[in-house]
Amino acid sequence: MANFQSNTGNDGANTIAALGLRWAALRGMLGSPLINAEDQKPLRDELLQELQSIGQAMSEISARNGVELCAKIDVVSEELKKISGDDEDPAQNLLASIRKDVLALTPRAVAERSSVQLVRGMSPHRSGDSPAMSEAARGGEAAKGS
Repeated sequence: MANFQSNTGNDGANTIAALGLRWAALRGMLGSPLINAEDQKPLRDELLQELQSIGQAMSEISARNGVELCAKIDVVSEELKKISGDDEDPAQNLLASIRKDVLALTPRAVAERSSVQLVRGMSPHRSGDSPAMSEAARGGEAAKGS
């Protein structure tokens, strides 16, 4: 059987980001139809226990930014869904609103911004000569004729 022991003693692995990734991976495993088979019940119970320990570990760590705070909100939201069984629970709506507010208040890092850069190029090519080009051409022709 797989060993999903909590890393509470390992401070390097206990960041909100690391715990959030572990939590998401465990949720993904629990979402698999294979884990619901009767012969997988011990593994399923172990995964559920690990999810609880991750939630506890997250509650002991302070969020350092809005993204980490949203990760904590996501964990609470999933736990409430599990308890209530209702996606449209008013508490779920409140948590979704809080998450949206936190993200709106969090300044976006430069790396998160769109990589599309608007470049102001030359004006589109016109069929007729521009006045500057006409003068330069005329000056060049006048120099040739002299």
